[in-house]
Amino acid sequence: MDVHCTADQSDSLIYILENGVRFFPSRRYITARSGVVINLTENSYRFLTLLLKGETDKQNIINQVWHEQRGAVSDSSYYGQIYLLRKTLDQVGISSAMIKTLPRRGVKYMGKVEMIPDMAELSPTPLNHNESSRMQENKPEAEPVIRELSTSVVSNINNKFSEFAWFNSRHFHLLVTIIAIIAVCWLSTLAVAVFIFLI
Repeated sequence: MDVHCTADQSDSLIYILENGVRFFPSRRYITARSGVVINLTENSYRFLTLLLKGETDKQNIINQVWHEQRGAVSDSSYYGQIYLLRKTLDQVGISSAMIKTLPRRGVKYMGKVEMIPDMAELSPTPLNHNESSRMQENKPEAEPVIRELSTSVVSNINNKFSEFAWFNSRHFHLLVTIIAIIAVCWLSTLAVAVFIFLI
């Protein structure tokens, strides 16, 4: 896959998953049959699109999800994104086990995926009120009403995402390096002191 998923025709599709869950790439959200809606970050949207299209190779996924960084991201960013996607699937009623890690190779979506055209994306102009009413009358059943997630759940997802972003920062890596150097120096000094005391 050479084309970045941001410029892909998959934006004009709707992915139908288990339990009536739908992923709308063009609108960057995933919905449950119950009406729960979860908005996705740009990286989550890209990652999920690649998984649902059958991409499994870790390096290909990294290169396309983080293409602005030319794929130069840490493993913690990669695994953090997998964690966020699993949490998202749990919240819409799909087992997080559907995203399976393939040791030393990558990751794979194990569930069923059906793709249908997103008529809202393909439609050049919005329907007027009369046309919309006629279409609703001919519909056997209306789509579930979409309602927003509670603020606490959204903030929980954002907090988890920012936790992973902090672990990937240069400041965090610098802090860990300094602590490691101090620990080694302290232990070396202690070992020399014990050795001198015993002699």
